[in-house]
Amino acid sequence: MAQWDLAIALDRSQAEPLYLQLVKALEEGIRHGRFKPGDALPGTRALADLLGVNRNTTLAAYKELEAEGWIEVAADRGTFVARRLPIVVEVPEGIAAQDSASWKRATPRSEPFFQPGAPGVESFQLIPDTPDLRLAPTDAIHRAYGRVLKLHPERLLQPGWDPRGLLDLRNSLCKMLRDMRGLSVEAGNLLLTRGLMSTLNLVSRVLFAPGDAVAVENPGWFRVAEAFKAAGARLFPVPVDAQGLNVEALEALLIQEPIRLLYLSASPQHPTQVRLDPARRKRLLELSRAHGFRILEGDPGLGFHREKNPTLPLASDDLHGRVLYFSSFEQILAPGLQVGFLAGEAGLIKALAQQRQLVDWPGNLVQEATIEETLRDGEIVRHLRRIRKVTDERRDTMVDRLLLHLHPAISVENPREGLSLWVRVAEDVPLEAWTERCLAHGVVFYPGGLYDLHRQNLPFICLGFAAHNLDEQNEACSRMALALKEARARRPG
Repeated sequence: MAQWDLAIALDRSQAEPLYLQLVKALEEGIRHGRFKPGDALPGTRALADLLGVNRNTTLAAYKELEAEGWIEVAADRGTFVARRLPIVVEVPEGIAAQDSASWKRATPRSEPFFQPGAPGVESFQLIPDTPDLRLAPTDAIHRAYGRVLKLHPERLLQPGWDPRGLLDLRNSLCKMLRDMRGLSVEAGNLLLTRGLMSTLNLVSRVLFAPGDAVAVENPGWFRVAEAFKAAGARLFPVPVDAQGLNVEALEALLIQEPIRLLYLSASPQHPTQVRLDPARRKRLLELSRAHGFRILEGDPGLGFHREKNPTLPLASDDLHGRVLYFSSFEQILAPGLQVGFLAGEAGLIKALAQQRQLVDWPGNLVQEATIEETLRDGEIVRHLRRIRKVTDERRDTMVDRLLLHLHPAISVENPREGLSLWVRVAEDVPLEAWTERCLAHGVVFYPGGLYDLHRQNLPFICLGFAAHNLDEQNEACSRMALALKEARARRPG
C-alpha cells in the first residue's frame, strides 16, 4: 500500500539542530499516539527528501531514536516504531478512544447562501478551492464502485449502519490524518459526513443552541457563518491580521460574552492565506480550556501544500480534546462525492453521531466503501501526488498571469499552500462594477466583501486557480483586464 507523505514541522530559524528537532517530533508523535508500535517509518533517504534536509540529519535522528529504544531498524525490511517502547505510552486526555464492532440566478451579496450566477458565455470558474474535474480519477472510482457492489452487496445495501460511518474507511482516515496532518486519532474519534454543510448542521445541533454566542474569523469562510446564523447563533467577528486570528481581540470578547464555539480555518487561513502565529496557537488552546468553549477547525485545503514542512492544524497540538477538526475529499477528488469527516474527542463524536442518526439515516455506505477501496489500493495517494504537482504549477502561472494583465490594479503574493489566492485590489478600481463586468465576460470569482461577517466592502477578491490550465488562465485574466477597462469607462466623472 502506498504511504502518505509524512508531515513533520521543522523550524530552521531556531538554534536547535534540525536532527534534534526531528528526534523530538518523532518521539512526541510516538508518546501521543500519532505513531503506533510496529508502524513503518520512511527510510532515511526518503525522509530527508520529504523534509528537505540533508540525509545526515535523518541518519543522526534515527540513530538517536534507535539508541533510546523508540525505533527498530531492520536492514532487510526497513525502519519501524519499536513494538516494545522504553515507556508506557499515556494517551492524552480526551483524545484516544477504542472503536467498537443548480441555481443559475445571481443572488445579492447581502443575502445568505450567495450564488454568483451563471454567465451566459463560456465561463472560467475561478471559485476558491475548486479542483479540475478533468483530472479526477474517475476510472479508478468507477472500478472501485463496481467492486464494492459486487463483493459486499448485503453489507452495503442494508441499513444496518454505524452512525459514525464505515469502520474500514475511518481506520484508513486515521492513518492519513496521523501521517499527513499530525493528528493523534483512533477510529472512535472520527465521524463521516456528507461534506461541508452536513458537517456544519451536525455541529450546530451539538455544540451550541439558538441564541448562543459563536465567534468566527473575520474575514472568514462565509458558508460557515451562514450555516451558524441559520441555526440561530449570535455571531461575533474576531479579526484576522498578518499573524492569523487576533487572540487579544478574542480575549476581550470573552470578557463580554460567554462564547460557546470558535470557528477558525487550519493554517493557512481561508481566505487570507496567513499562518497562525505559534504563540497564538498555544494561547488559543489555553483560552479554550479556561473559558470552556470548543474550537471548530476547518481544513479546506487538505493535502495541498508545496512545502516540505507544512504548517500542521491546531488540532495537532491539542492534547485535551478541545478542537473538533473537519475536512473532506472535495478538493482531492471531486465536490460531488460528498464524503467529509470530523475528528475529535470520543464523547463529542458520539453525540454528533447520535444527531447523524436523526438527519442522515441510513448513511452513505456505498460511497464510503468506494472511497475506502480507492484509499486501500493506493489510488488516492498517487492521485494526490499527481494533482499536487499540477496545482503547484498552476498557482505559479496564475500569479504570473494576474500580474501580467492586471498590475498595478491588483497585487498578490504567491501562497505556499491551499487552492486560492487573496488578491488585493487598488483603491482606484471600482470593485463592484468590475465584478459585474467580469461576470458578463464569463469570469466568475468571489469579491472580498463576501468574507466579511457584515458583508462590508473589502479591497480584495478571492480567486481559485486549480481548475484551469495556463492557456485558460491567460484567457480569464485577459477578460478580467477588458472588464476592468469597461468598468472604469462607465464610472461617473
